[in-house]
Amino acid sequence: MEKVNNLKLDILPTEVILAIFKYLSVIDKCQLCQVCKRFRLLIYNNIEFWKYLDLSPFGEYLSNQDLFIIAKTRWKSDMEGHKLDLSGCKLIASYALEKLVEMHSNFQEIHLNAEPRYDNWRYEIENDDWIKRQYFKQCSTFSKFGRPGLYQRWKITKKSTQSWKISNKSIQTILKGSVKNLKYLSLGNQSLHPETAIVISNCSQLVQLDLSGTNLNNASLQDILSHVNQLEFLKLLDLELSAMTLMMVSLLKNLRQLHISVQNRSIISAKTVADMLKNLKKLEDFRMNQTMIGEVDRVVIEGLSWIFCDGPVEDLTSILEKNKIKNGGKIVEQNRSPLHHLDLSPKLDIYPRGQQRSTQIEHYITISNSSLWSLAVNHPFLISLRLVNAYAISAEGIDGLLSSLQCLEIFELRRWRGTELDPLQKLTPTFCPKLKEIVLHGIEVANFDEWTRDENSTNNVTQTGECRDDKDRVLRNGGFQDLEILDLLEVSTFFKKHFDIIVKNCVKLCKVRLVRVGDLNFLDEESEWMDI
Repeated sequence: MEKVNNLKLDILPTEVILAIFKYLSVIDKCQLCQVCKRFRLLIYNNIEFWKYLDLSPFGEYLSNQDLFIIAKTRWKSDMEGHKLDLSGCKLIASYALEKLVEMHSNFQEIHLNAEPRYDNWRYEIENDDWIKRQYFKQCSTFSKFGRPGLYQRWKITKKSTQSWKISNKSIQTILKGSVKNLKYLSLGNQSLHPETAIVISNCSQLVQLDLSGTNLNNASLQDILSHVNQLEFLKLLDLELSAMTLMMVSLLKNLRQLHISVQNRSIISAKTVADMLKNLKKLEDFRMNQTMIGEVDRVVIEGLSWIFCDGPVEDLTSILEKNKIKNGGKIVEQNRSPLHHLDLSPKLDIYPRGQQRSTQIEHYITISNSSLWSLAVNHPFLISLRLVNAYAISAEGIDGLLSSLQCLEIFELRRWRGTELDPLQKLTPTFCPKLKEIVLHGIEVANFDEWTRDENSTNNVTQTGECRDDKDRVLRNGGFQDLEILDLLEVSTFFKKHFDIIVKNCVKLCKVRLVRVGDLNFLDEESEWMDI
């Protein structure tokens, strides 16, 4: 076959190029505009490319004038369904947003979080080196302070001792112009007043809402939730919720994502959370952090499960038969969507604004093997699982769960101090072949050689050299082929030989943190993450 050396992007048909460009970020589009005149014209003249302006990557530098120039040149007067993300753009003033609304209103998406949105940035961080170098130079995603946006707020840099705050008058002005069409709204860590909550409640078409850390009281939250019954994504982190508020959440039948904090055990019990979850049949992503209720078994077994399981999952048929007998001879039917993401954490990391000291509060959550076995039976398609400071579980329960989670990509397990846990047997590429992120704090693995073994097996490979499935691919290539993030703390059986082989074989590995691990003493607890 003749070798083709002249394949270029600019020779593709216009329709193909446009189909590719629509998946690019704002940064990529701006860079492509400098490649050639054809690309510049295609990008500048396509209205659809500029409906969604995600300017948060430029948060440290974007000024009011920059915002006006971009909006004036890229947004057309007849454009509808504007989407704007200014999360973390600390230099943008409240009056500038009011002025922007005078020129353009009727937004479909508005994101004005005081800090960058973690869920929105994860993809960008992994694929865009420009963002890594420029935006996160002051506040890197992986640092000695942990994972900003995952368990704690973003650390305030020396340049800015206060977070970005928009006046409630400006927020109300923006929302009033988009009441009928607004579907996505994020106001994380903005200090909202009850009057602003009334305006939010008028946005009845909302599908996604993030009010985390907004200081709204329960009366205002209940008023909002009673009017936005089409919600599919809801975040109420860093708020002291009441039982009545959770009852209002349980009425949102279309909810697919729910992130809440449970800070006061005298107001909310495990039963209250479980009763709420029973009604959320479509829930796929559940995160409960700052968990002060302690016992989580009831939340998992009663709130998230429809099949009862009190032992290791060896024979699913026998488990179903037992549940059939308990159910009066009737077949137990699945009455809810299986979870894809589960995060149970009591961790509290608080960075008070304008203060140098921070407060860290940690305690344990009581979760037993029964909860793990219930997850294995009811939610075998989990993609991410985070259990922090878990108490009363055993290696048997964790191994039983891991053996059922063939789709697992993110696994985090942190042992509560003072507790003992046997080494895990099934945290291996054989049972969890798709893992991309592994976080183990105080957790031992029986044989780390399984992570680095290269079987070169021919039994699992077809005559054409193709592997039949993910397990076969792992057996052939060895190790976690998709591993990107590795975080180990106080793991005595992980040695330098394992580290060297993982770095060599896991080509996607980009971030590593090893603290008090085996014979690897070149990192201490205060060290930052290593780039691989």
